[in-house]
Amino acid sequence: MRTGRRALLVGSAPVSGAEQHYARLIRGADLLIAADAGLEICLAADRVPEVCVGDFDSVDPAALAHATAAGARICRYPADKDMSDLDLGVTVARQAGVANLTITAAYTGRIDHTLAALGTLAGATDLGATAEEPGWYGVALQERVRSTLELDLPLGTVFSLMAVLGPATVSVEGVLYPLSAHLLPALSSHGLSNVATAVRQRVRAQKGTLLVLVNRPGIDSASIVHPPLCR
Repeated sequence: MRTGRRALLVGSAPVSGAEQHYARLIRGADLLIAADAGLEICLAADRVPEVCVGDFDSVDPAALAHATAAGARICRYPADKDMSDLDLGVTVARQAGVANLTITAAYTGRIDHTLAALGTLAGATDLGATAEEPGWYGVALQERVRSTLELDLPLGTVFSLMAVLGPATVSVEGVLYPLSAHLLPALSSHGLSNVATAVRQRVRAQKGTLLVLVNRPGIDSASIVHPPLCR
């Protein structure tokens, strides 16, 4: 049963220098879930998560003790596990029956961790999953759950369509490079860097799972400093 609440899942791979972005999301969340060192990002924004999940191998013990004393639910898992801490956080959100899930601070650092985090986003389409980062945001579409996305991006906004978890059949309108029932292979460059040319844009995943990744206008992603490691 969906509760109507909106959950925020905070990972442990933030963009350096984007503290205000994360703090705004953290302070506005109905249900706050921290995955491993995401706890420290939440505490830096002056909020204790309702749930902390992970093996906590990269968390300051004092931060974990503070969250415990403040009443957070601590879901500790062994380091030897077959799911990422981020996936465990999605499980918590699903069990809570949230209406929407936003994932943040999860997409920088090691390429394998980043790809896995995008897979986590794609696998949470049933929760209306979105990713929110300083320079971009992403929406997961899937044929049987949420297949269509209507956008009103400013003219000239660049966004990409990435098929994940296999190929996807995609249509997109209101853009420089429209597609109609086009078969997009997984992680194909064919969906890169489309441009909004109409007042509204419409993306449809007719088959398969699709990520719509939108660059935020006015933000130069090359100027953002990334941490060396995503734990």
